[in-house]
Amino acid sequence: MYNFSIEISDKIASSFEEKLKTSSLLGINNIEIGDVVDGKALYSMTGEEIEVLRDLLIDYGKRIVLLTTTLPLSDKENLNLLFRKALTLNVKGIKIIPEENDDLTFVSKLSKSYGISLLFENSSKSFMNNENTVLELIKTIYNSSAIFNPFEYVCMQRHPFFHVYYSSKIKNYISFLRITDGLYNVHEPIMLYHGCAEVKELASIMLSRSFDGYFSFTPYLPDMTLEQYKELIATFKKQLKNM
Repeated sequence: MYNFSIEISDKIASSFEEKLKTSSLLGINNIEIGDVVDGKALYSMTGEEIEVLRDLLIDYGKRIVLLTTTLPLSDKENLNLLFRKALTLNVKGIKIIPEENDDLTFVSKLSKSYGISLLFENSSKSFMNNENTVLELIKTIYNSSAIFNPFEYVCMQRHPFFHVYYSSKIKNYISFLRITDGLYNVHEPIMLYHGCAEVKELASIMLSRSFDGYFSFTPYLPDMTLEQYKELIATFKKQLKNM
């Protein structure tokens, strides 16, 4: 069966429990979150506060498959705390956002020590704006992989499938495919299959290569509504059935 994951925006559900309820409404049990939950950073939470979140995950039958942190990689104390709390919450992977000259040695050791994988996502607004840079990072770190965001490649005036995936070795290291779409000329996001992100082609070839990662639904549209989440998911699932 295919794996889906979802990040619920604060506009749709402000509290952690409401996000879990909303993901149930949308039929997805793998969730994505940031490192601030209910107004408090995970790494500064007490053991009791973390247990409350853990109990909610158990009650609603959810797992955090991706946790994104904005902590600078020089903040070793809080990074260590974050990984420790993530372990308690059974987090599968942590996305980090390094600066170009950051030393990744410490966070790599944390990843290996806690058994939590590291992930890197391409972004048109950072030095990780191309597949080769992402691949270089992955190859230097134990147990790491890529989040492939086709819209960000569209913003670079590139075809995500033909220019990036097809001709690159990044295809062997992708754990998440962002289900996003957008337009070349204006670099604006748009509803799935109305833009240039080639998600259909990407999903099809990835599944033909036995992709066992996650098709990731995020609030990439401005002020994304619950109805737009439903439309996005339904549209993608319909396309999957036709592959």
